[in-house]
Amino acid sequence: MERSRITFDTEISKTIIMIAWPAMLEQLLACMASLVDTAMVGSLGAVATASVAVNVSLIWVTNGLMGAVSTGFSYMIARSVGEKNPEKTKSLGLQSVTCAVCTGLFLFTLILCLHRMLPVWMGAEEDVIPHARVYLRIIGYGMVPQALAVVLSSNYRSTGNTRLPLILSIVANVGNIIGNFLLIYPERDVMIGGTGIHIWGAGMGVRGAALATCVSQVFLAFMLLFAMQKRASAFDLPFSKKEYAVSRNTLLTLRKIGIPVLLERWTLNFGQVLLTSILASLGTVALSAHYLTTQIEGILYMPAYGMSYTATALIGQAIGAGRKDLTRNYMKYICFWGVVLIELFCVPVALGAHAIMELFSSDAGVVALGTKTLFVAAVTEIFFAFFVISSGIFRGAGDVTFSFLVSLIGMWGLRVGMVWAAVNVFHTGIVSVWMIIGVDCMVRMVLCILRLKSGKWIKI
Repeated sequence: MERSRITFDTEISKTIIMIAWPAMLEQLLACMASLVDTAMVGSLGAVATASVAVNVSLIWVTNGLMGAVSTGFSYMIARSVGEKNPEKTKSLGLQSVTCAVCTGLFLFTLILCLHRMLPVWMGAEEDVIPHARVYLRIIGYGMVPQALAVVLSSNYRSTGNTRLPLILSIVANVGNIIGNFLLIYPERDVMIGGTGIHIWGAGMGVRGAALATCVSQVFLAFMLLFAMQKRASAFDLPFSKKEYAVSRNTLLTLRKIGIPVLLERWTLNFGQVLLTSILASLGTVALSAHYLTTQIEGILYMPAYGMSYTATALIGQAIGAGRKDLTRNYMKYICFWGVVLIELFCVPVALGAHAIMELFSSDAGVVALGTKTLFVAAVTEIFFAFFVISSGIFRGAGDVTFSFLVSLIGMWGLRVGMVWAAVNVFHTGIVSVWMIIGVDCMVRMVLCILRLKSGKWIKI
């Protein structure tokens, strides 16, 4: 009897790892591609960097809405797979195409209306405004394919197929980098092994970066749609218009799941904007150390998001199958393996914080201060990672309001308030700010543990 239980536990671990590693790798590679993208634009100078950075707030808003739609369908599709209802799975996949296109069209219209005024509202310099407008307008043209790519990739993960989104994402990201290389820079001669090679370049600057991103999203969406029409696919894309109609039940579930997810993401995003404005008074060195730490930290918690997607799929499938015992086992092992894998990333970063920071800055002051903030971030990262993984578990169970409330308490009740007091009342430095961020994440983790142990999140 004991031997059988161990074998079953081993099988659960294998299932989690097999589904999780492609999702984790996809998130990690996407983050690395984003850093390369940022570096390429940054090589054009401060104006180019500012042209992209000034649009970040609106891009966060668009990503939040796409994420809310994808989470809603991820929840429904995972349950239909657990119920062993392939017709329902196929129907939800087709309805998700309609909702993704509508979402993309709405965001395209929003950007088209705001792209001229947003850089002005964000206080961009006169020489930055024209480039920022062009960048945002071109990005807007890619909203429909981007929404399709986000939603359809999530659909596949919910069925347990995490390898297809990984492979297509790798190809799209590599294409984006190649596109940047060819479109951003002008024609030039490059010396390789003592031999000069002439490389064509469009010399489009910021416009080229936006165009490369847009084209890569079109490619990714097209390939995901192409995969859907294959007979081996869980979705089997047809050409009958009636099958794309969105049902009332689907819309109600999207509202129930999507709105709390959207509010949670916007809470985090707008909180980060306010936090940055508070930290601006600490000076250039402190702000640079904070920015670099945030960028590097992004690599640390990408695996947590991969594990979170896995949690949503497996928990949703187990609940759809009516298996409360399997749901609890998935929860326990997902948390365990999530902690183990995150620590494998965080420990080397904590030990090598100084060397890592030197890769991103040549300023001795920034490196010295950034080494301390990065060490604190790496040591406390497990708290935030556990919250991210737990949120995936709650999403799979449909318990999304809890994650939103925890984010609201953490970001606005703890992080923003305590950081404001630390900077403006107690006049402490950036290291103390990162300690406060760690406290916020620790509180979130404790609240998630209590919720998981209560079992109230399981709704079969």
